Amino acid sequence: MKEQQGVKGQWMRNTLQTFGSQIAIMCITILTGVLLARGLGAEGRGTYIAITMWSNLLYWGFNFGLYQSVIYFSKSYDGDKKVIFTTFLVYGVILCSIATLIAEVVIVPMVTANGGSDVVLAAKIYFLGIFYAAFSEIIISTLAGEEKFGYSNVLRMAVPGLTAIAMLGLYATGYLSSVTALYASFIISTLLFVMNVVKIIHMKYVSYRINWRLMWSAFKYGSKSHGGSVASLTSENLTQMVLSLFLPPVALGHYSVAQSATSPVNTITSTIAITTQPKLTAEEKHKVHSRVVELIRKAIILVGIAVAGMTVVLPFGIEFVYGHEFEAAIIPALILLPAKLFDCLSNVLRNALNGAGMTFINTKSELIVLIATMACMSVFFTRWQLVGAAAVTLISSLVRIAIFFIEYRRKFAHFTVAEAFPGKTDMVELYRDAHSRIARGWADRRKRGLSPERSEL
Repeated sequence: MKEQQGVKGQWMRNTLQTFGSQIAIMCITILTGVLLARGLGAEGRGTYIAITMWSNLLYWGFNFGLYQSVIYFSKSYDGDKKVIFTTFLVYGVILCSIATLIAEVVIVPMVTANGGSDVVLAAKIYFLGIFYAAFSEIIISTLAGEEKFGYSNVLRMAVPGLTAIAMLGLYATGYLSSVTALYASFIISTLLFVMNVVKIIHMKYVSYRINWRLMWSAFKYGSKSHGGSVASLTSENLTQMVLSLFLPPVALGHYSVAQSATSPVNTITSTIAITTQPKLTAEEKHKVHSRVVELIRKAIILVGIAVAGMTVVLPFGIEFVYGHEFEAAIIPALILLPAKLFDCLSNVLRNALNGAGMTFINTKSELIVLIATMACMSVFFTRWQLVGAAAVTLISSLVRIAIFFIEYRRKFAHFTVAEAFPGKTDMVELYRDAHSRIARGWADRRKRGLSPERSEL
């Protein structure tokens, strides 16, 4: 019993700590989005988003499930931890180098076709930052495998935090443009790269040996779900990809504001996704199902409250915060809100299946979702454009959760829809866990005069 309470306490501690960092990220991201919207306008914001979006897509498209692989092999591979860390570090650098090369040769000419030479040069320099991503990914996943989220949360806050400061400075001095925004983002990525190098040295995880067999095993493990990752990325970002290629930048600017406006909900969904992956991977198999049910019920409560609140706020909040120019983003934002809940629940089921070694299910499910997304895009987007794009995103989320729910029942445990709905007991337990943790944290802070999380950084 004490062991079970300790596990729940640790999960709640990690969840609250990560939730705090996600709140900070949300606030900073919204600030940055407002600055970009008001400083660049819909067209300038669309140009900036198109380039940064493709950078993220290329990294996630070529990392072969790096985060998940590091967590899995850190827990299951018997060997020197330093060798494991170094092997994955080299592996990540190789993958990011491939992504960077494709960005420079293929993507830059494609997304800057209508831009000037200054935009082309800024895009080429910005895409070099893909290389830095490997270092952050290896550090964050290694610490997550050890269920240490302190530095990871600092790193997640540093990226949007420094970006917001840079954008605010450019906006205040009148130098904010899509080009200067790209240069500022690259400089920040370089600074964080140096910070990560210092952290790697401090962790003392680096070895002079590389286990090529482990690298090959990681490639095979990640490849099982990589097709699903690529399909997932494509289906989730297909709307933005289509907007960036077939419509003026102003359309992408409106849609990106709709996504930014729903980011407060991402605070909860991201926290759940970050903390459940290592927890479900390390959990004993006979205990996983009860943990999954508990997580789903709590997710429905938390995300459901957030979605309901944002539904009330968004209709007048978007114009007030971003400006009247972005009125067209209101309806797409309202349509996107329910998709956040469905994606969150899908991630819980996915993490449970992946933690048991069933990663090929990612490929299978996401390929089906991609096909459904493309079919819906051909119908909805051509008729309703922005509203249609948001509707396709919602439909894709519904298809995804249906697939994972069916696969979870087939390959893991019998699970009914009624079992997933939370009750009064779940609400009371969630409140007591959060209240107890917050009370203990403040009590420790008053006694020691410092934050209870500082020792974990």
